[in-house]
Amino acid sequence: MKFLTISTFKDTLSSLPPEEKQKLNIADVEYLLGMKKKMGDKWTFYSLPGWNRYISVGEYNSLEEYSQTLQGPSMQAGYTNDESYPLIELDIKQVEAYLEEMKAAK
Repeated sequence: MKFLTISTFKDTLSSLPPEEKQKLNIADVEYLLGMKKKMGDKWTFYSLPGWNRYISVGEYNSLEEYSQTLQGPSMQAGYTNDESYPLIELDIKQVEAYLEEMKAAK
């Protein structure tokens, strides 16, 4: 099963002293890099400076495995809002056949 997870930082994070924010950011990046190393090509994350969020896409063997990945430092400290969406894989031939059916129905 694949999931898209969007983790957005809460406003309360800005109330932390700069040193604490930096420690938390470093811990988050180390956690994310560790996840990438552990899961390899089955997991990818994206983040841009000033974006205020992490986005990840991962393929998991079970919901338990997925829930274990949601244990990053910011998540544990309650500084993120997390949204998760299950993803499905589509067979392109099925999609093309569906589109042809829809065109014919017009």
